[in-house]
Amino acid sequence: MLVEVPRRSRRFRRPTEGVTSTSGGRESSTPSRPSPPAPAGGSSRGGSTGVPPRADGTPRGVAAERAATPPRAAAGKAGPAAAGAKIREGAATRSEPAATRSTTATPTATTDRPTTDEAPVTDEALVTDEALVTPAGPATNGQDRAAGGPGRGGTLDSQVPGAAGGGPGARVLPRPPADRRRVLKKMALTASALGVVLALLSLPFVGAVGLFAKGSADHFLGLPNELITPPLPQSSTILASDGSVIATLRGAENRIVVPGSDIPKIMREAIVSIEDARFYEHGGVDPQGVVRAALRNSEAGGVAQGGSTLTQQYVKNVLLQNARTTQEREVAAGDSLDRKIQELRYALDIEKRFSKDEILERYLNIAYFDDGAYGVGTAAEHYFGVPISRVTLEQAALLAGLVQSPSRYNPAAHPQAATVRRNTVLDKMAENEYISPTQADAAKQMPLNVVPAPPPAADSCETSTAPFFCDYVRSQLRASPALGTTVEERNRRIYEGGLVIRTTLDPLVQQAAQDAVSSTIAPDNRVSATEVVIQPGTGNILAMAVNRVYGSNTGLNQTVLPLPTNATFQPGSTFKTFVLATAIEQGYGTSTAFYSPSCYVSPKFPLDRGEGDCAKGFSNSDPAEAGIYDIPRGTWDSVNTFYVQLAEKTGIGPVLEMAKRLGVVPPKADKIGPTDGATAIGGGQYMYVSPLQMADAYATIAGGGLRCAPRFATGAMDSSKDPIDIARPPQCEQVLAKGVADTVTSVLAGVPINGTGTNAAIGRPSAGKTGTTDEYSAAWYIGFTPQMTAAVSVGDPTGAEAHPLRNVVADGRTWPRVFGGDLPAIIWGKSMRAALANQPVVALPGADPTVARGTKGGLQNTPPPPPAPTPAAGLGDTLQNLGQQLLPGVFGQPQARSAPLGGQNGTQPTTPNGQNGGGSQNGGGQPNGGQNGQNQGGR
Repeated sequence: MLVEVPRRSRRFRRPTEGVTSTSGGRESSTPSRPSPPAPAGGSSRGGSTGVPPRADGTPRGVAAERAATPPRAAAGKAGPAAAGAKIREGAATRSEPAATRSTTATPTATTDRPTTDEAPVTDEALVTDEALVTPAGPATNGQDRAAGGPGRGGTLDSQVPGAAGGGPGARVLPRPPADRRRVLKKMALTASALGVVLALLSLPFVGAVGLFAKGSADHFLGLPNELITPPLPQSSTILASDGSVIATLRGAENRIVVPGSDIPKIMREAIVSIEDARFYEHGGVDPQGVVRAALRNSEAGGVAQGGSTLTQQYVKNVLLQNARTTQEREVAAGDSLDRKIQELRYALDIEKRFSKDEILERYLNIAYFDDGAYGVGTAAEHYFGVPISRVTLEQAALLAGLVQSPSRYNPAAHPQAATVRRNTVLDKMAENEYISPTQADAAKQMPLNVVPAPPPAADSCETSTAPFFCDYVRSQLRASPALGTTVEERNRRIYEGGLVIRTTLDPLVQQAAQDAVSSTIAPDNRVSATEVVIQPGTGNILAMAVNRVYGSNTGLNQTVLPLPTNATFQPGSTFKTFVLATAIEQGYGTSTAFYSPSCYVSPKFPLDRGEGDCAKGFSNSDPAEAGIYDIPRGTWDSVNTFYVQLAEKTGIGPVLEMAKRLGVVPPKADKIGPTDGATAIGGGQYMYVSPLQMADAYATIAGGGLRCAPRFATGAMDSSKDPIDIARPPQCEQVLAKGVADTVTSVLAGVPINGTGTNAAIGRPSAGKTGTTDEYSAAWYIGFTPQMTAAVSVGDPTGAEAHPLRNVVADGRTWPRVFGGDLPAIIWGKSMRAALANQPVVALPGADPTVARGTKGGLQNTPPPPPAPTPAAGLGDTLQNLGQQLLPGVFGQPQARSAPLGGQNGTQPTTPNGQNGGGSQNGGGQPNGGQNGQNQGGR
């Protein structure tokens, strides 16, 4: 059955007075209404709001006034339209006069159908203004939108007999002979397209009788009438504690969803002009556009123009988004009849559920703009380096032009094509009266000014301002059950869930640490330097810095190894702090002393290296180190044989348990036995730790024995602004008595003043411990103030034992050997001076007098007898030799004297003249006296 539909003008004008019209003998009046304001993030359900005005300020929109259409010149008998059409805008309705039409077929009765919840719209009122089947009379406003305006070809006027003049009363000219087959083909295609649209629009009320096959109608009605619109996949953002962006975790789709209030009016006008000029007038499906596209495509012999509205384009993108398999994606992207029917069905539903501005906002956030940029907000940042709220007219036009063919019009790859396309959009905006022709011409003269885009990174953390911290946060998210029960589900939420994670990282502290490690040991050095900073009392991770570029190009000395969290190096003498804490907790006072020879063969910790001067024992860093040491001096000078003997008293098991309580568990700690004495001085084949663990443990001591688990986030939410349970309050537990922790602190406070860590002195109270592993395979300094704790490790991550710290070029010199008091202490001092620059000076706690006194103390072993005097020696020489053995400090022996009890509160006793602190480091950190190497730990 052939159907003719009434004409309707494509352009409407909003009335300034009430409009009264007669339709079917009834008069209706609708008062004028002011133009709605520009949208701010979308409006409530029920009609379109925020229809942009014309460039001259006059209102426009679906409720606008339109002039009555003159009757057509009939080729046969003519008849008036039987009824007016009611068009809804917002909650208001209006009656409009039906255009006089002529027909050669029996007039089809019209039936009202609701396009929204509030007001019905007749089928005739929704279809195009051209005479489609029985051309009679001139067609008006029939230009092809995609062709650039009237007179550019593609108008229905050129197809219809009697349309030569384009206006009422135009003279009908003789038509030249035509290819009948081609004409019939066009008419059939046109009728089919219009029939499908009319059928789909009419189905809910009049079915598909005579217009659509019953099977298709049943299929249409059987489809779900509500499109599932889950949140758009969008990138997740990691923020620093001050709200600045640390990193953006991008998945397959690089998208940051922006609210409608951020999308400027000029951007909305640009996309409507070029993609769907009747967007604010149709109900989701534009019959006029479908017919126009059908005619153009029939002329071209292929797909030259699409008839989809912005609503339909949004539906198609959602269907693609919801597809989970390759087959589902192919179906969603295809042009099958089933898919088209589904798209139309959902488009009608979308128009009922959302306002026009909400649909436009959703479309602009889902659309693809090439170069991996999804959504207009991401595209603005990508191409112009500005937020979408700040785009200019010419920039908005360029972005709007991209969506038709993103790769073809990519301004970076094809600037000439992009410029032509942009200018076409500007012409359309002027044609639709959003801007003036003068504005369009001026915008055309502007250069593209596209910012150069960096090459896409395979890893989102590569472009982070704190890449190793970014990697740590990501690993914690992947392990969080709050983001899903499977790894796949968690990864999808991390990269596509639009998460916002506010972290504990302090940008000032991070920059201080990064500057310190990179300026001391260059990024291209074979030796790595890693620093982790934690806040005592909260566990907040303030910084993670490595002197390497985060990346996979090993040829450029890049690395993705998580050096801050990997147990890459042995801790050396920094592990002695756990022996110290265990001994003090067990009642050993700070007066506890041992005669500590340069080589000590332990009866409890057997050792046999098979070679060397001390093959079966533990040796000191300096063979001249021998004498009586108490706890403070043995700690300040990091005397190995002192700590091995102290561990004999405490036991290795309790030491490992103490380390665990404070936060340090070597990955293979279960393999460490009770006779492994190397553990006491941070050595052994199973003794490897991470900087994060060591910083955590020392922060527990700095916090008075209160251990707060390392914490990376203070808040997190998903794209719906719902909180995610990955950012818990500080998880703290008192694992060590405050008196014990404070007494340990008082001992460690002497290391940067009188001990091996003088390079770490920062001009304010601090405490710490140096560490140097066997054969200089790694070096450490871990220290703290009341506000911050930092662990610094230095070594060759490609193999510390195979590539020891010898002849290292760093910090402007060559280091024959690197001790913990050298480069690590220098890095710690640099970073803490900068990080604490704006922090108040806070004193360290003093030793608890009762704990420091202890229940056990004094000399715990018997020094060996003095050597027999030579015959020439007199009584005075004999007494001198005996005094040197028993009281070396008093008789000038170059060893440290026992420090007095209770003198550890930030002011340390000075050594008498003639003493050098048992090999304490000066300036560059090299001990006085020769070095024969060290065994299983050291300074």
